[in-house]
Amino acid sequence: MSSDSTTPGLLDITSIELPRQLAQVAIDHFQRAGRQGVEGVALFAGNQDGATFYIRRTIIPEQEATQTEDGLLYFVPGPELTRINRELYAEKLILVAQIHSHPTVAYHSDTDDAYAIITEVGGFSIVVPYFGRKGIDLSTWEIYRLEAGPEWAHLPTYEKTKLFNFIGDEPLPRHKRWYWPWH
Repeated sequence: MSSDSTTPGLLDITSIELPRQLAQVAIDHFQRAGRQGVEGVALFAGNQDGATFYIRRTIIPEQEATQTEDGLLYFVPGPELTRINRELYAEKLILVAQIHSHPTVAYHSDTDDAYAIITEVGGFSIVVPYFGRKGIDLSTWEIYRLEAGPEWAHLPTYEKTKLFNFIGDEPLPRHKRWYWPWH
């Protein structure tokens, strides 16, 4: 989908609705991969309605992950990417983001820049630290948006929290604080 006067593109997105249960699918995958000492990758797909994107599916693609002397690496084979593309076309869904784990802090590596699955300007690349052990916590995730060039722009905290909205199955507070009325 390209951005022109009649068709909204990914650059037009100002809000993303991400069901918490679909984010959890990715986190569970990252935690399983992390127990094996490797990174994992998942994809978010859905539909765009004006400036809002609604994530409808989390895709865990067939992937190969390995440890090298330079670090960790995942790879999604070409035939798997073709299969996903055809499936999404048939379901009238589009990819909006790739999300993958890192063993420590989250950042977009040179490899992440060079071998991104998301290639449409306006798409997102999300990096989750510590193999997803911190769970669904947007404050620990680093999010990048593909700009023309192509260049990946890091989103500051205020922008990512404004853009990504977790919906459904709201978590309970970790603990409730009690305050005495006379204090």
